[in-house]
Amino acid sequence: MEDHPSEAEQSAFGQMSTLSDVREVAEAIIGVLSDLFIDHEPKTESEQRVVFVVSASLERGGTGVDEIDRVLREKYLGFDERPRAGWEVEISFDEVVDLAQVLVASKERPDTQIARSSTLEMIVRDETPHSAPTAATGTRTVHKVQTSGGECTVTVGPPSADLLLCLVLRLSGFERLAVFDRQRLFGFLMEQEQQRGLTEGATARVSARRLLNVMAQPELLSLRLKGPRGVDRAELERLATAFRVRLAYESDVVLAPVLDVNRLDKSPSQPRFIRQLHFRAPEFVEAIGQGTPTGFMGDRLLGRPTVADEELSLRYLRAIAATDPFAAFMGYYHVLEYQMEDAWFDSLHKRVATAGGALQRPADDIRSAASAAARLLGIREKEVRFTELRALQALLESRLDLHGLTADLSRHHDGAVDYFAAGGLPFVEVQQLDLTSTQDSAGRMRLKGEIARRIYTVRCAITHSKASSSRYSPYTDDLYLGREIPLVRIAAEQLLIPADQRF
Repeated sequence: MEDHPSEAEQSAFGQMSTLSDVREVAEAIIGVLSDLFIDHEPKTESEQRVVFVVSASLERGGTGVDEIDRVLREKYLGFDERPRAGWEVEISFDEVVDLAQVLVASKERPDTQIARSSTLEMIVRDETPHSAPTAATGTRTVHKVQTSGGECTVTVGPPSADLLLCLVLRLSGFERLAVFDRQRLFGFLMEQEQQRGLTEGATARVSARRLLNVMAQPELLSLRLKGPRGVDRAELERLATAFRVRLAYESDVVLAPVLDVNRLDKSPSQPRFIRQLHFRAPEFVEAIGQGTPTGFMGDRLLGRPTVADEELSLRYLRAIAATDPFAAFMGYYHVLEYQMEDAWFDSLHKRVATAGGALQRPADDIRSAASAAARLLGIREKEVRFTELRALQALLESRLDLHGLTADLSRHHDGAVDYFAAGGLPFVEVQQLDLTSTQDSAGRMRLKGEIARRIYTVRCAITHSKASSSRYSPYTDDLYLGREIPLVRIAAEQLLIPADQRF
């Protein structure tokens, strides 16, 4: 869980955000609260706290242009569903600094997790594959778990204000505030006004932390562990996994850790290739979703359908539809795997023919051709016997179009070519690929072999789990595995789609 990408990896398929020093993060927290409560000129009070007035920038004018400010003010005051009192939201400087320290101390963790002393909290997603009764949205369930070091409290429910702010600061642009729902804020304040008997012009105060919890999107779910004093984070991580396993064992409820802050609502799947967008006229792209005859993906085809092997075609379709990186990677790999033995034999047949011999194709097990080839070549059988890696290398050496591979990667995924040249994986060491260099025939053949080795290495890492070796961890490594998929996908597609029909 604690493996993280290098700088080279961070630039691949989008930039990952980082948190910096405490002072900078504290200032960012104040900025987030200003945006949430729409008060961009909050006041300080007694040099101890900062106070925001809800929607103050709308009421007093936040643009500096009188005509615009007047319209905004009238629009806001004309809303029926809005708070009537002047709500002051306070947060102490000590709270802000404490929050900032927590976020900075957690910056080496995944973007969706924070850690305090003896405490670990992470965003999870309910992937339960059935509709059995579960807890209502927004509720908390608390479990007391005995460990060798003492009692640990496990809480499943809405994320804490600390974790919510961590998510906001990890996101960028307009997506930042999507973690919160301003209508929930208004609803809560109006309920409070009714309970307290507050009317237009009254003044009331509430803590920022309380409102952050109120405003959280109800779909967000966290798993929080608080252990006995001195428990380390590795132990908390193991307990989190043990708890999720026990929960699934007893109830079939699966809580999957969410590690990508940009995909809080769904699991990582695979990078998408929507090729039509790159080749259709601008007017088509602009029309998508507008209900026009050319406004839907797939309403016209740019190439003609090509009949391919039925089994390969169905495996390819299943891979495209896969909702997780493991299933997607293996689906494309199965397309390659289908023709590996034939490619291995064809390569061996050519090698024997070059040496002046003739290799007959066995009637039963094609792999038995290695024995005859070794005799004809005058070498040991183990030098030519079938291995999956040799078969994959033979397949790509004969069928892979390097120029088309590089063009596809460059066109559809910014940073992908650089990633394959310098990026690595936390669960296995892979061959780095220089896809942009101009090479002679021998160099191109060598590069194809290196591509095969990288694909095969990843395939072995995710399908074999040996305690003595580094290995892929489901969920934890899905972000990294997803980046490897374009390589195996394009290779598989080149077996299915004729060269003159690719674009």
